[in-house]
Amino acid sequence: MPTPAAPASGESYHVQHSPFGAFASFTVGLVDAPGGFGQSLRAPAKQNVYVGFRRGPASRWQLLPFLTPPQSQEGAFTGDTTVVAPPRGFDALRPADYRRTLGLASDTWRADETRFGFSLLSPFGVVPDPAKMNKAAARFHLAPLVTGWIEYDNRSGTTPVELMFGIGHGDDTLRPLGDTCAALAGFASGGKFGYATKPGRGIELRQGFDVLAPKFHDYRGLLVIAGESALVFAVPAGQRKRFPLVLGFYAAGPITTGLAASYAYTRVFRDLEDVLVHGLADYRRYEKLAAQRDRELARSKLDADQQFLVAQAAHSYLGSTQLLWHKGKPLWIVNEGEYRMINTFDLTVDHVFFELAWQPWAVRDTLDLFVRRYSYRDQLGLSFTHDMGVNDFFTPPGRSSYECDGIEGCFSHMTMEQLLNWILTAVTYAEHTGDTKWLRANAKILLACAASLRNRDNPDPTKRDGILKHDTSRVGHGAEITTYDSLDVSLGQARNNLYLAVKTLGAWVLLEKALARLGRKDESAAARAAGDLLAHTLTTKFEADTGFFPAVFEKGNRSRILPAVEGFVYPLFLGDKDATDAHGRFAPLFAQLHRHISQALQPGVCLDPVSGGWKMSSTSTNTWFSKIALAQHVVRVLFPAALTPAARTGDRVHADWQRTPGCGRDAMCDQIRSDTGISCGSRYYPRGVTAWLWLRE
Repeated sequence: MPTPAAPASGESYHVQHSPFGAFASFTVGLVDAPGGFGQSLRAPAKQNVYVGFRRGPASRWQLLPFLTPPQSQEGAFTGDTTVVAPPRGFDALRPADYRRTLGLASDTWRADETRFGFSLLSPFGVVPDPAKMNKAAARFHLAPLVTGWIEYDNRSGTTPVELMFGIGHGDDTLRPLGDTCAALAGFASGGKFGYATKPGRGIELRQGFDVLAPKFHDYRGLLVIAGESALVFAVPAGQRKRFPLVLGFYAAGPITTGLAASYAYTRVFRDLEDVLVHGLADYRRYEKLAAQRDRELARSKLDADQQFLVAQAAHSYLGSTQLLWHKGKPLWIVNEGEYRMINTFDLTVDHVFFELAWQPWAVRDTLDLFVRRYSYRDQLGLSFTHDMGVNDFFTPPGRSSYECDGIEGCFSHMTMEQLLNWILTAVTYAEHTGDTKWLRANAKILLACAASLRNRDNPDPTKRDGILKHDTSRVGHGAEITTYDSLDVSLGQARNNLYLAVKTLGAWVLLEKALARLGRKDESAAARAAGDLLAHTLTTKFEADTGFFPAVFEKGNRSRILPAVEGFVYPLFLGDKDATDAHGRFAPLFAQLHRHISQALQPGVCLDPVSGGWKMSSTSTNTWFSKIALAQHVVRVLFPAALTPAARTGDRVHADWQRTPGCGRDAMCDQIRSDTGISCGSRYYPRGVTAWLWLRE
């Protein structure tokens, strides 16, 4: 068993610490950068976060570097702009001064020879169907909060030590929570977000223009018009103390338009104070849940870099989740990171592996909403939209926020891609959960999808070879694209595309399985025949002289792509040995794919010659971590001999991309320049949880 992910110094990256289904994050961790509380944001908030310690009132505060140089607001009130603020009484710790450990559900810093500790916990687990939860279960699973602790081991000390956790909220002010709830010590921004601990001896509230050395004091020692606030904890000499923290969010009333819905948690929590009191009361239970998740990852067979990537991905996924309530029923959303598109189907199909582990009902409900509101028929048959809206706005039925008519490249329609995504997600859900009742209810949709697939090959049955090549009429004079919209034609063009062809093969394999389960023998046999035809056609596209498949089967394309194997992830996940045995049904195709991948995983092809990281395409430096993770899983399980020594070192490169400011300023980033390691899009992004598949290896 490999050692757990080692704590590291010198790394600089934000992490989203987020409740399940609240579309909210407390983001922190990038060196010399603010973060803090954010609700429905596309990037980290801009609050200074004050976390640290000092040994006695005469000493300078030693703070973790989660801030930029603070500016006093005093002059805005006094009108005296000539006054120079005194130097702040703190030292910002350098990365070499502390050690950081990211777990699956925790993020922990230790400094001062480990005597000082600070941790944020994002506990998550299996979430039952919200439509069937009782109130107690809903309060536990849906509470919009994260927890944490701050501690100091002063058993060998001779003087008291003070600890601080606080927020500099810019032009806004926070209110003392004790004014509305005696059970809480802390501060809140209206009713939107706040932080608290239990009141008690040795706990002090501070608020002022300079929270480290407040200058003005009201009757209780605060200045509530000022924008900086903190909790200060005393640790006497000879003692070790750990203090609990709860960070909560609350957004009341209708949140979305198009489909008017409110947060599901508002049905069981009255307000922010109710959330924070609950968090402190159930603190130990949440702490145990987070520790359980951390242990599971630490005990896995993954190495330290892989564990980091899985953990960072899970944190950012949770930050994009949103569970709403609409007309008496739950409404599930995963927002697309910085783009904030609602239930982007390209992401849904990749999140399915993670979601089936923790909330399978979310997959079912999303599929149902695509059928009910976001399906449409064009000249070739049934398909589905790219997304359901953007920024809390549900678009009209049958239309997405992204897809435009009459163009090629980004923002065109993804009709072929989304048709495949419904098939693959639906059958993966039904087979994995055993929900045959749901599958039976959607039998007509499955058959309509199969008919649509055939027509997108060719409406004339005598001219079909299995490869999708007919664009939807919605594109007009334009052309369909794939999920890889920002790459070049090697992956961006849908028509005659190798990636989509193998994904189509995966869809036929799953349709065969689903239709057989429904007792539709003839339709199942027809699906098998369609898959066999496509597999044979693919073998004819292989370039025997080069040992590669072209990325696009037209215009002499010679790009080489790693997603040539992506379509096999679904039968692999479902344990379909007939379709994934290298010596079985698709043996000739597997032999060719093995040669293709072996040669693609060479420097200068699909390994970047500068960084050594994996590239989706030989002709583009725009690479996506989520898809790298998916390809790695398929290659390691189905084509292990294709892994070159250079390819095996990729995870260190991919982890380093995320652990440096080039990507780390926006938590988990998906689109990355493979030569520089700098993010070029898809920031604050949830789709990295495709790495969850690694735990099955």
